[in-house]
Amino acid sequence: MRDSPLATLARAYKELRLPVVPDGKGRYGRADLVIWLPGGADIVVKIDSAPNPASAQKLAFARDAGAFPLWVRFGKGDIEKIDGVMVLDVRDTVRGVCEAGA
Repeated sequence: MRDSPLATLARAYKELRLPVVPDGKGRYGRADLVIWLPGGADIVVKIDSAPNPASAQKLAFARDAGAFPLWVRFGKGDIEKIDGVMVLDVRDTVRGVCEAGA
């Protein structure tokens, strides 16, 4: 991306509020990172250490709005499959780093 002509136009936002209220919540949901690309699909990232149904709802909203949703998972628990949502599973990598440092 750094060498792309779009690099100077791209914008990254952390903890960006999304116009979706997950089930059981009283406020708008937040994305951990949103990368806005002019003329392309936005990238919406959620990072979770455990299964989180609210994250799944936020990512489905982002997908339905035309963004590229990415769920980064570390820690424990199952990884839910959601149509149109890419999951990056770094659980084994995180576990290996933690064990090497112990």
